[in-house]
Amino acid sequence: MKEFVNQTKSVNTEKPRAYYIPFAQDDPKSYEREQSSRFVSLNGTWKIECFDSLTDAEGCWKGEGQNDISVPGCVQYFGYDHMQYTNIRYPFAYDPPHIPTKNPVFHYSRHFDRKGGEKTYLVFEGVDSCFFVYLNGLFVGYSNISHRISEFDVTPYLKEKDNKLDVIVAKWNMGSYLEDQDKWRMSGIFRDVYLLCRPEKHIVDFAITTKTDGTVTVENKSEVTVSIVFDGKEKEALPHRCVSFRVENPALWSAEEPNLYEMKLCANGEVVYQRVGICESKTENGIYLFNGKPIKLLGVNRHDFHPEKGYAVTREDMKKDVLLMKRLNVNAVRTSHYPSSPLFYELCSEYGLYVMSESDLESHGTTSCGEPGADYHKGMSLLADSELFVDSILERQICNYEEHKNFSCVNIYSIGNESGWGKNFERALALWKSLTDKPIHYEGVWEYGFDGHWDAYYAAPLDIVSRMYASPEWLKNEYLNDQREKRPLVLCEYMHSMGNPGGMKAYWDVLESSDRLMGGYVWEWADHGMRYGTDALRYGGDFGEFEHDGNFCVDGIVSADREIKSATLAMKTAYQPIRFSYDGGVLCAFNRNFFKTEVGRLAVNGKETEVAIPPRACVRFPCEAENIVVSYTVGEREVAMAQFITREEPLQEEACVAPTFTEQGHRLIAKTKNGEVVLDKDTGEIESLRLNGEDFGAVQFNIFRAPTDNDMYIRRKWNDHFLRYAKAEARSCDIGETTVAFSVALTVPCFYPLVKAKVVYSFTEQGVGVAVDYAVSDKGYFDFLPRIGLKMTLDGAYSHLAYKAYGPWETYSDSYLHTVKAEYVSEVKDEYFHYVMPQESGSHYAPAYMALSDGKHTLSAVGMQSFSALAYPAEMLADCRHDDELVDGDKTYLCLDFCMSGMGTNACGPLPAKEHRVPFSGSGKIVIKAT
Repeated sequence: MKEFVNQTKSVNTEKPRAYYIPFAQDDPKSYEREQSSRFVSLNGTWKIECFDSLTDAEGCWKGEGQNDISVPGCVQYFGYDHMQYTNIRYPFAYDPPHIPTKNPVFHYSRHFDRKGGEKTYLVFEGVDSCFFVYLNGLFVGYSNISHRISEFDVTPYLKEKDNKLDVIVAKWNMGSYLEDQDKWRMSGIFRDVYLLCRPEKHIVDFAITTKTDGTVTVENKSEVTVSIVFDGKEKEALPHRCVSFRVENPALWSAEEPNLYEMKLCANGEVVYQRVGICESKTENGIYLFNGKPIKLLGVNRHDFHPEKGYAVTREDMKKDVLLMKRLNVNAVRTSHYPSSPLFYELCSEYGLYVMSESDLESHGTTSCGEPGADYHKGMSLLADSELFVDSILERQICNYEEHKNFSCVNIYSIGNESGWGKNFERALALWKSLTDKPIHYEGVWEYGFDGHWDAYYAAPLDIVSRMYASPEWLKNEYLNDQREKRPLVLCEYMHSMGNPGGMKAYWDVLESSDRLMGGYVWEWADHGMRYGTDALRYGGDFGEFEHDGNFCVDGIVSADREIKSATLAMKTAYQPIRFSYDGGVLCAFNRNFFKTEVGRLAVNGKETEVAIPPRACVRFPCEAENIVVSYTVGEREVAMAQFITREEPLQEEACVAPTFTEQGHRLIAKTKNGEVVLDKDTGEIESLRLNGEDFGAVQFNIFRAPTDNDMYIRRKWNDHFLRYAKAEARSCDIGETTVAFSVALTVPCFYPLVKAKVVYSFTEQGVGVAVDYAVSDKGYFDFLPRIGLKMTLDGAYSHLAYKAYGPWETYSDSYLHTVKAEYVSEVKDEYFHYVMPQESGSHYAPAYMALSDGKHTLSAVGMQSFSALAYPAEMLADCRHDDELVDGDKTYLCLDFCMSGMGTNACGPLPAKEHRVPFSGSGKIVIKAT
């Protein structure tokens, strides 16, 4: 076995073909493959034994293990090997073509009886990373592309009874250099295994192409004549010949309207049922067109992953994903960074999702292998010119195309991901051009251009160009103004969704501005938190591994359990098919679809109207109100929403009163009829706030937030300058008749003051006003501060929250349009969203007011840009690595912000836009009172 794993060629696998399942002629018609009498599932309980290396495993097929394991499955979930998550770096020494000699091996075995048929094929839909097949002690073959369909003719090896099947899976093989995707590194038979029992001569392969004029062509790629029934007509296709059908006034397939026609292919007692969507995907004059229309791809990237099963997702899991995507207005999926199960393509064709089918190829680890003189961009291409890998790179393209060529949902093929550019990829692209007319994608050529090869970048005959995490400004100012660029562009990854992201609106303002911009795929669909050995979710480094990339796998727009986050709704709103606008007393509802009439209920401030809005059309309604809330609902599902506030309520300030001042050492005590405010003359802060007989404690200045995942780079500057430890120092104090003014500096050791401010306190019968006029240090300490505001620690009895702001989900200046500004009530314990890695959460943007009550007293505030009331302090959120490590206490932590920076997506994408960062100077006033 050892001689195979250091080379890239499979042995004795059948030639890749279109995915289909044959039925017997007398089987009931079905699109469920389990209903075919010719399909024999080998899923279930197998025996397993494990070895440290292929040397130790030699001859293992002569015996079998004593332990049970479920197939499909990943061995790590059954206690074998170890869990490990890495993003870029190879989890083994970089020394191609060699792989580790200590290479874990997993010997699977089971028994089965022959099920009939003149020919029997053994099919594996996914095994990581390579595997050897033995049947009845005889070597059948070897396959080494994890995410391909590997088919073996096992007819010569079969007995009538008690066939012993042995599958020896190795964790690594030479192909692993091309499978360095951002994922948990797992092993095993992770997709379905089955037998196909067939006649001696049978349909082997066929290819379907369609045109929007209704022409459907079928190429018979088999040695038998095939009878084809389609659209009420029957034709015979001779071996290696084509037949065509013409559908009059065809109902075209699209993600909006996934119309499918039924086709039946018959030969020698077998039937293949194939659903066909009539559609065309192409580029023309620098614009991507689907069925002749410049659609937008409202996409997500999707890995195979389940928190309790790893790669071994079922059809039910996939269907759950597809249906949830549809509910969230997603219309496109990139199968990152390998082909999905064929069942996923079937579901996407049935329910309507455009699929970018990506080949099983990524060699990102070459960027960090230590190659002398190779920076990131040069390192990316180390394997792109290597003759060692050319055959495997090309084979991966062939498998991708052949297996998925008949799925209507596939609108774009992708060569792979993050593997540089060179002769091997030029060959791969030429191969694709010989296989299909559909557009071909590959982002890696951009990295090559960025390394100084711009002539090669512009000359590469890709149909579309691609970027990852380019900023909206780059799209607008550089791509759209690039005179050399004539190809449409797609963001194959954008809106990096670790933790609590923001900035979706800025992307779609630009993406909607030009037909040359195709849209993009959010990175990524679901968190990859793992549930193993604990009820809580875990990530890289939690299993004792020394090489890992932490929680970088927890980066989904939905949770690992497919729960909704605030960012999920931000995406849903950006992708919604109805775009609302309001101008001059007229509300417009525009149907963004190109094919589908939107039929549903439109509600404006609660008043419903039945609507039918044709594609690319607008319906208008006269509407005069200061606050307009509009929603579009189909059935019970809200599909689209918006709010237009034409007039903000003016802030009602109470009249100031003149308090009685007394001084006691560093304390300046201001007494009014209903309160006592103790000011600290050394810090310029409120040491004690006592209102209406209740002591609310201190009111301190605050420039810290618990860093989000997307603060991961800027937080280094924040940490280097000790933001969380900043202390206030009063440089002067001026006592007036109704105000006290301080000159305050926020300081940390070692550095010039971080912030200087004039702070003016004013007093009312019910509370205190805090006005600031601040300037952030010009010493270049950081690009921006997380926030400037006030913080209070209240008794936990203040747990009842009422507010008027954007809610009820958490909202920020760059992420709030998916919510409605209204009045809400909540409990403090429910305000924090439990991210896998704790971080800033629970803010509400643009509040008119907030109020906390213990049932007897109420503390309220107005004038802030945002606020949060949480059961955890920012320091605890910053220090805990996992959500289940948070400690419930008996306090309520209130933050009132003069300004809070937005979230951005800087874990991979851009920082918050400048207009969403705390400005370097500003002013504001927050009024706190109690009743």
